[in-house]
Amino acid sequence: MSRPARWKLAIDVALTVIALYRVVVAYTVDVAMAFKYPLALDGCAAACASRLCALNCRMRAALHVDLRDYISSGIDPASSALGLPIRFMTGFYFVCFAPFMVLLVYALWTRRDAIRAPAIAMGAIVALMMGALLARNAWGDPPSTNFGLFVAYNAIDVAAPILILARTVPRPLFG
Repeated sequence: MSRPARWKLAIDVALTVIALYRVVVAYTVDVAMAFKYPLALDGCAAACASRLCALNCRMRAALHVDLRDYISSGIDPASSALGLPIRFMTGFYFVCFAPFMVLLVYALWTRRDAIRAPAIAMGAIVALMMGALLARNAWGDPPSTNFGLFVAYNAIDVAAPILILARTVPRPLFG
């Protein structure tokens, strides 16, 4: 078996980091947003009505993920509103995208080509959702107070679909 090209190896490493981040850190944020759990850590567990909410608060506390400043800053008004579109997107991320990233990383490292078509579909779906969120925060009402900072905070979610598509789309499409 031949070694993969260096650019493929670099993308595989980047996708591994993204998958770890998605499963360990972002998963707790996605669950909190999808189910409208308290986003600030102060008094989070006390404000919860369910054990799952309290568990989510404890997990975010262990990871030091307090969303109070991010949400109140105006950087991401779509997430601040916690409307149906952002709840759908974060729900999709924790139900479909995070587990898929683990499967994708495994398939890429073990060189399983069957992941190509699902990866292209998932990359396109996530690119569309992230593109819609970027557009909403750039030109929506109200717009982001600092769009550059919004993109920086969400750099992993902006990069993920680009890397997935760059790694899995067949090369003749680019030639």
